Amino acid sequence: MELEILPLELRKLGLTEKQASVYLTALELGYTSIQKIAQKAKISRPTTYEIVKTLKQKRLISESRDKNKTYFIAESPDKLLGILKIEKKEIKEKEREFLRIISALKSKYFLGDKREIKTYNGKAEIENLLNDFLNTQSKKIYILIGNEKIWPLKNRKSAYQKITKRLGKVEILEKKSIKNEIQLFSGVVIIYDKIIILPDKKSTGILVENKILINLIKSFFLHIWK
Repeated sequence: MELEILPLELRKLGLTEKQASVYLTALELGYTSIQKIAQKAKISRPTTYEIVKTLKQKRLISESRDKNKTYFIAESPDKLLGILKIEKKEIKEKEREFLRIISALKSKYFLGDKREIKTYNGKAEIENLLNDFLNTQSKKIYILIGNEKIWPLKNRKSAYQKITKRLGKVEILEKKSIKNEIQLFSGVVIIYDKIIILPDKKSTGILVENKILINLIKSFFLHIWK
């Protein structure tokens, strides 16, 4: 495997870009200090220290002291298999939780107003559904993309531009399922002041306006962005 693609491969295991950089740097340097890791990785020392703390929690870096000085050493790459197993376990747990949420959506038994969940069918209705999103007043938006074909990048960029042009600065956090991983959801979820769910099925969409469900689904998906 080419060295330049190693950071990308590590990100597939759940590491951030900077975490991958710090781990690879520590692996290259061997028995080393925070200062040397920060210098070689070109990351500020305080940030490097926080990243090393996280990697210690993941058991990818260990710490030792020698003559009142603290040194760090990257653990064997074999430890990465442990991370993959943990990631798969967490994804399975989240998938089960999401299925419970979907079940609640379908039952609707606790909703006082059945109009708070609407189903859209057909291309024209889906366009109307996405127009609701374009009129959002929310300054923070979460997008989960499980299938690019349902809502292509070109269309998403156009929607984002229209929203930012109207509202100004808007924080849009987009996360995609990673190829070859267990997919949490194979459709599209848009979380703003409402929630749009586009299942992995052509010309079908769900709009959620019930505040209880919005908060429930939003809190669940926030775990993904951690």
